[in-house]
Amino acid sequence: MTLLEYVNSENRRFFLADMGTNGLELVGYTAYEVYEDPKKQLELAKKMDEVFESDFSYSLCDGAICSEALGIKLLKPKYDFPSVIEHPIKTLEDVRKLEVPDPYKTGRMPVNLESLRLIANNIDKPLYVSIQGPFTLAIQIAGATHLLKSIITNREYVEALLDFTKETIKAYTRAVNDVGAKYIQIAEPGAITLSPADFEKYVVPRNKEILDNLDSWKGMHICGDTTELLDLMIKCNIDGISLDQILDYKVVAPKIPDDIVLIGNLDPIELVGRGTREEIKKATVQLKKDMEPYDNYLCALGCNCLNDTPVENLQEAISTART
Repeated sequence: MTLLEYVNSENRRFFLADMGTNGLELVGYTAYEVYEDPKKQLELAKKMDEVFESDFSYSLCDGAICSEALGIKLLKPKYDFPSVIEHPIKTLEDVRKLEVPDPYKTGRMPVNLESLRLIANNIDKPLYVSIQGPFTLAIQIAGATHLLKSIITNREYVEALLDFTKETIKAYTRAVNDVGAKYIQIAEPGAITLSPADFEKYVVPRNKEILDNLDSWKGMHICGDTTELLDLMIKCNIDGISLDQILDYKVVAPKIPDDIVLIGNLDPIELVGRGTREEIKKATVQLKKDMEPYDNYLCALGCNCLNDTPVENLQEAISTART
């Protein structure tokens, strides 16, 4: 069954809830208590499935796991995602010293794979996993300003760094696929900084190679105004395309091929994070009406929801979309 067939397998809209750390409060654990314990990860996934009834199962998003496996220093809040606090890979020589992490041996990668395997085997819904793309991983370990300047001043370094991050993501996504993830989405928020020409040169071929290596459903998400990048994102061999809430889906939807699922794009911040249930219901109903002509539509948020999003707000968005 394809992703498109799945979202049309019942006479209603499906919902993909790309949640933040919302489940931690429900189970009373900190982020790393979950990250480091597959049983707690499964407990969290079951609780989220119980409280936020959706059409996919979820792990606690782990967007810095590849950077951590490479030995990059992280800030590790108790109730938020970890984030990179240093960017040490500055030269071609630095890149040449790096080794592609083994997903089954390096750092927390094996632990996370076991967590994903448990979720896939114990919750009867397709497991959704979002993984940072190679350009975004390059920004994490080299720094955005340095990487973007190097596109002008040192392209040999940029190519070598991106080839390394591609191989790192390729190995990890393959392992995530093999333990049971059904829908793997590449998140490339860092790529919004690129011109279409540089996006086509640096992002498209590497992400396509990564996604060509998978036999799961495959998607891509980029935050911001991706109007000029839509056709290039589609070139990456994707089954689903997820876009920011700032885009007008009445304008976007006709541009998306019928066999690619358009995912989004309720505002996760001002609407679902801070709005009232009545406002959420009204906006969700309107979005469903706007997308009524399109069978290739999957209702979702425009990005991760806020960590302190009220439970009832997220429940309202999900239930209204799925009704």
